[in-house]
Amino acid sequence: MKADPDQDFLHRYPELAREFDDWLETRRAEVIKAGHHQGAGSSGIKPQASVGANTRMRARLLPEAREALLTGPKTTEELKRLIQRKHPTEEIREEDLLGVLSMEELDALQVRGVWVLARTGTESHDKFRKTLLQLFRHRDSVTRQDVMDEYQQTYGERCKLSDYVVRQQLREIAEKMEDGGQIVYVVKGALQTR
Repeated sequence: MKADPDQDFLHRYPELAREFDDWLETRRAEVIKAGHHQGAGSSGIKPQASVGANTRMRARLLPEAREALLTGPKTTEELKRLIQRKHPTEEIREEDLLGVLSMEELDALQVRGVWVLARTGTESHDKFRKTLLQLFRHRDSVTRQDVMDEYQQTYGERCKLSDYVVRQQLREIAEKMEDGGQIVYVVKGALQTR
């Protein structure tokens, strides 16, 4: 709110009031001139600052995207919603999120419209996971035997993972369904994205 000028002060100290009026006018002109000058001459600075801001944003989003994907496959919208909830004062743009999801450090893959972490950190688990994800890239549904056959064909050996670990990997990425009396697996969330 702007207050009315203090008439009493202006009558008591007219020289001081005039001095400040002059100073304010010159300062206003300087600020306006600096604003015009800065707007015209900073075309090289703004893109650099924008690139730096994008890089910082992506660096902050990387661990959060990884954390969200650890709980299972997610669509881009689901990831955006989860991360946006943690940053209510910032806008999480889809292009920033897609940039993070395509970073090698995250090692995420998009399969059937959902994003999945490609690696768990255990080599034997990762081989099975890679096989499963490759199959899902080409098919809507797979059987457990399809995965085992593909694993043997790809790596030249039978899968040595325990039943428990195989079920765990399947459950993490896929949903179990019955199709004509046969148990098949479909990527989690893929049915909702179509």
